[in-house]
Amino acid sequence: MLFRSLTRSRTRNNPETLRGFCLAAWLAGTVFTLLKGIDRNPWGVGIFDLDLVVLLTGYLFLSFSSVRAAIFAIGQGLLIDIFSSGPTGLSPLIYFGVFWSIYLGSLFFNFETAKGQVIIVSSAVMMKWAMWQIAHFFLSQHMALTPSLICTAAVAIIGTGLITPWLYAAFDDMRRPSGKEDAPALEEISEPQWINDRYRW
Repeated sequence: MLFRSLTRSRTRNNPETLRGFCLAAWLAGTVFTLLKGIDRNPWGVGIFDLDLVVLLTGYLFLSFSSVRAAIFAIGQGLLIDIFSSGPTGLSPLIYFGVFWSIYLGSLFFNFETAKGQVIIVSSAVMMKWAMWQIAHFFLSQHMALTPSLICTAAVAIIGTGLITPWLYAAFDDMRRPSGKEDAPALEEISEPQWINDRYRW
């Protein structure tokens, strides 16, 4: 019932909203990446373990277009490459894999619902973590799954997924002009009820 109440309504895009939100997403992703790089949490788990970049990639995919989401994901990967000492091209490749994880997840789950958002974003974070571990193994021929590493991964996967519906609802509210309510989309009016029920997860 709680997740059902957070099912998003569609917000119509206009050029100013599109440019403004995309710019804000790029700035937020950049700041998050930089702060995560310098974060030194002595407790091992912190707010920066939640993956804002994956969450924003999902929102761009859901609310704007798959092309913008893919460009954002690859761009954030390039940014990580610039500020890290890892192999060149690895981060963009992994974040492109994140995009494909979101795309494939949207084929099986309804991304418009809170439940679908939790599943798809959590799966994308898990895919990103798995790809990092596989890349680390091939580059160093060593993989150490310590309890601390597993705990950090669990926080990232579960925590990011659980906050996704609330943040997506907040993003929709920021994009919606004040004092105006969204009209139902044409396809929502014309589709029979049984089709909506069939594909609602």
